Amino acid sequence: MKRIALTAVAFALAGGAAFAQSTIARDETLSAKGSFTVGQIEDADVIDSANRKAGEVEHVLLDAAGKPTAVVIEIDRVGPDKKVVVALADVSVAPEPGDPNDHLVRTKLTKDQLANLPDWKP
Repeated sequence: MKRIALTAVAFALAGGAAFAQSTIARDETLSAKGSFTVGQIEDADVIDSANRKAGEVEHVLLDAAGKPTAVVIEIDRVGPDKKVVVALADVSVAPEPGDPNDHLVRTKLTKDQLANLPDWKP
């Protein structure tokens, strides 16, 4: 658990700025993670490490070469929206059980750890 928290802090300090310069993927057919496309990942529910819904994927971000590298997650909470960035390498994607047309994005972070990441600004 401590390692996950340290990873989240390290990402927030080192990686967050790199994703600030990213472009939002517009091509829904673009392969984003494994066999999953941008269109399949966008709007997918995000499940945290405690197996609770933490939010949903708002965008897939591309690096300067046009390669998908991260997702913007809109955190479920009371009050104003909070959007954070998580590297695609740090999430997994799978079809939702019972509905192969919907997908779930899972993270090793808790909802609180996600909420403590820096706000994403487009």
